[in-house]
Amino acid sequence: MNNYEIVYIIHPALQEGRLNDIKSKIHEKITSFKGKVLYDDNWGKKKLAYAIDKQKYGTYLFCQFLLEGKDVQAINTDCELNSNILRHLISRIDSSQILDEKDKKEVSDKKIEVKKEASKEVVEEKVSEEVQEEEVSEEAQEEEVSEEAAEEISKKEAEEKEEVSEEIKEDSTDSDSEETKKDDSEEK
Repeated sequence: MNNYEIVYIIHPALQEGRLNDIKSKIHEKITSFKGKVLYDDNWGKKKLAYAIDKQKYGTYLFCQFLLEGKDVQAINTDCELNSNILRHLISRIDSSQILDEKDKKEVSDKKIEVKKEASKEVVEEKVSEEVQEEEVSEEAQEEEVSEEAAEEISKKEAEEKEEVSEEIKEDSTDSDSEETKKDDSEEK
């Protein structure tokens, strides 16, 4: 007897009861050929990489079993004929790859840890994005302030230039009037 594992994807619309019926039919088929189910797990509903039979999601089931090589084809045929099974894959494995209930708990614990780490990373990314946005907005505010300051400075410089040019004009008109007075007095 050889060790095998099967992963099959069930139609996402099936309820838990129908899901268990499909799983028990496969288990019964294995035991009818004098095989033994070593490990099984429901991986849950997941998004598919591409649509299968117009379905974007599927429920993944995983099972490891012990069976004669000649009887694997019967399991394969049953999976192909079942319209609720979208896809399936049967693979031969070594005895060292067989999981047990302890491994199932470890795998679920690892999934929980991975989810926690992923959520921490997402939170950290959001915080860093918010900090970057705040820094960008602060820089924009500083640029606005510096632009406003530059405008005020340029206005003041323009006003000073106007005042200086007016003073120069006044001085030149005063000096012109004095010269005309001198010229007038010399003519007389």
